Parts: sequence; structure tokens; C-alpha cells
Amino acid sequence: MKLFDVVPGNFFSVLSSGNREIYYDALMILHEMFSDELNIRVDDYIASLISILEDRAFVLEDDDEAQEGGLTASGKARLILDRFRKTGWVDREFIDGSFVEILTPRRHAIPVLKLLRELGDNDPLEYNSLVFAAYSGLKQAMSENEAHLYEALLSAKANTEQLQYALRALYHGIRGFQREAANLREVNLLLSDYFNEYKQMSDRIYHPIKTMDSVHRYMSPIQNLLADILGSEKLMQSMRERAVGIKKYSNEQEANDEIVKAIDYVSDFYHQTVGGLVNEIDRKHSAYTKGSIDKIQYLMTADQSIKGKLIEILTSYADMDDGGRERLADAMEREIKVGRQEFFDERSLYHRSMRSRDDDEKPLAVEQKGDISEWAEGLLLSQIKSGYPLAKIRAFIESLFPEGASEISARDISINSDTEFVMLILAVIRQKERGATYAVDIESGQTCQNGYLIPNMTIRRKGAGKHVE
Repeated sequence: MKLFDVVPGNFFSVLSSGNREIYYDALMILHEMFSDELNIRVDDYIASLISILEDRAFVLEDDDEAQEGGLTASGKARLILDRFRKTGWVDREFIDGSFVEILTPRRHAIPVLKLLRELGDNDPLEYNSLVFAAYSGLKQAMSENEAHLYEALLSAKANTEQLQYALRALYHGIRGFQREAANLREVNLLLSDYFNEYKQMSDRIYHPIKTMDSVHRYMSPIQNLLADILGSEKLMQSMRERAVGIKKYSNEQEANDEIVKAIDYVSDFYHQTVGGLVNEIDRKHSAYTKGSIDKIQYLMTADQSIKGKLIEILTSYADMDDGGRERLADAMEREIKVGRQEFFDERSLYHRSMRSRDDDEKPLAVEQKGDISEWAEGLLLSQIKSGYPLAKIRAFIESLFPEGASEISARDISINSDTEFVMLILAVIRQKERGATYAVDIESGQTCQNGYLIPNMTIRRKGAGKHVE
């Protein structure tokens, strides 16, 4: 469904008109009354609008049926309400069985009102509580009420999505401050931007991330809980039955696919994504702070000589439009007398050679601790594991099984690329990790598949047969 199949075409016109600031305040009053009252009386809303319209100018729209000279605060309020009704923000109706007229915000208008409130208030997003909520929900369901484990998983996924969104918003918010600082050329404006705007945001958002350890404290416990859930057929079956029972999915296979996808999303986020996001935020925070300090220092110590003033003039010239450049060029031509002076002295033809000292000293020996091959092997395995998470390997193994089959032998495995060959190797190495849904039996001999030499083996879904160590 397209946006304007739901939202009227002139819905956003109130936010682009000449009265947009008045309309915004009126919408915020509507949002506040919607939050506090079940039924919004028209008379109460009109009275609230009158209180903010007493001394404010109001520009008549083309289809407003009023005369500008006789427009009172009450008339302005009714014109605003009529504008909201025409553009699809509200409907007017009566309470059942009475003559009390009320306002009903349209379904599509309610989330927009909430968004406008958040943009206007600029309230900080909460981070630490999202991680704790995901952990506590899963923990409580595991220990006290397994029947609601499916709802706890959905809540953990929603909190994780919100956390990822909030961290990305913080990262791009810092980038916005960087762009603004690059365009400021006055020390006072830079100081105001840093201490009045950015410092407040940093104290409310960035500082808690670094000092409150909820994110890092609950990362591993959440991953462990999800691995336990995925490795327990009893819990998975309970969740599948719950998902089908509340009519969210039509069959258990569809429910199982979505449950596994949700588990993988949350697990991968805390295993890989969140650390990278926080590191990028750290780098951007440091870069903005350093850039602001350097620019303030530069502006405070800028060259006040003729050379420095010429640089300032030429920098201003680069930012001017064509008209401004012509005026500046005319002023420079009238006021600045430029000439060229040349001279010749004993240093103009050559430079005296400088003697350099060549020290023939024995280079320092490199101290090597431990076996570097073991260190390199460990680093390589760590990089491979981070590039191929268990969820990705598990999905690859699931794709190998024929439909309805619970095991597959090496001669039936099709390997078409180096990536698939590496995935198969890692599947064998990581089969004993928690969260793995398969087991591998290695047999004697080898087989060649599309040029790739692999051992004779059988891969089985866990529970489908006995795994021989």
C-alpha cells in the first residue's frame, strides 16, 4: 500500500504554509489532549487554541471563509480546526447518545503527532533500558513462564531494533554537529555550539553509554540465553505452538523460520553489530571534539598581519555569490594598491650545502615473544569467525538438506565456490558450539566435489540420529 493511499494529498500542507508555526503549536495541543483524555471536546480544544492566538498574526488561506479585518482569536481557532478537518488530521463527531461534540484524530495522524512532538522536544533516546529489558524478558520467561517465551523473544527483537536505530541516530547526530562546526567561523558561535548544544546531548546520551555498563554487561547473557533456546527442541516446539496458537502463522514451519530469524538477528547484533556501532560513535565523538578545539585555537590565533587579512578576504570571496564578488573586487581595486618588488642578492643563485652525519650503527634486535605462528593462526581464526557468524553457517547447512531430509552425505553436497568450501570447513569446526543445530560424523576416505576435496562425512540435524564421536 502506498503512502498517499492512506494519507490525504494535502495532509502535510499545514506544515508548509505561512501559518506553520501556529499550526504546529495547535497540533501539539491536540497531541497533549489526546494523551490525557479519551474524548477531546471541541469546546475545550477551541479554548486552548484561543489562549495561544491572542497576539499572533494569522494569514488567511485561499479557501478560508473569513474577513481579515474582523478575525478574532475565536475565529482564528475555528479556522485552524476547520483546516485540520479539511486536510485529514481530525474528524468531528458526537459522543454516542449525547450532543457533546468531540474531536477524533485520524489513525494516520496519531503517529505523525507523536513524531512531531519528539522532533520539537529533542528528548534523548534511552539506550541502557532497552538492553536490560531484552535480557530480563528472556530470563524471566526461561525461569518462570516458558509458555510466554515467544512473546519475550518478540519483545527482545523489538528492543534490539530500537537500540540499533537509536545508536545509528546518535552517530549521524554527531556528524550533523561536525558539519555545522565546519561552517562556523566565529569563536563564540563554536563555543556555544559545543557547550550549549553538543555538550548537553553528550551528557545525556553519549556519557551514559560509556559509564553505565548495561550494554556490555548483558551482551553475553543475552547471547547465552538465545543459544540455550535454539538448542532446546522442547522450548522451540513450545514457541512454535504458541505462535500458531495466537494465529500469527498458519503452520509450524513458517513459525519456526521466523523464530530462528528473530533469534539470529538479536544474537548477531550483540555479537558483532553493537560493538562496531559504539566504536564508530567513539571515533566520531573524538573527531568532532578535536576538530572543534583545533578550529577554536586557529580562529583565536589567526594571523592579524596583512597576509592574514588577505587570506580572510579571499576566503570570504570564495563563499560569495557573483554580485558580492563584483562588489568586493571593486572595493579591493579602489582601496588596495598592489605592486611587485624584486631584488637580487648573494643567496639567490645557490644554497650552501649542509653536511649530514652518517652513523653506521648496528640495528636493534627485534624481541620476539612466543610462537608467532600460533599467534597468527589465532588471529586468522578470530577474523574468520567474525566474518562467518554461527547463524550464517547454520543457514548454509540448512540449505544443503534436501526438502524433508534430516541428513546428507558428502557425495550429495554440491560446492560451487570458495566461500561455500570455507563455510563447510567452519561447519565441521564449530559443530560443538552452543546454538549449532546439526552434527557431523567424519568417516574414512575423501570425495571430490566440483574440484574441492572434502572428507567422507554425514551431516545430520540434531535429534535425527545418533552422533558418533
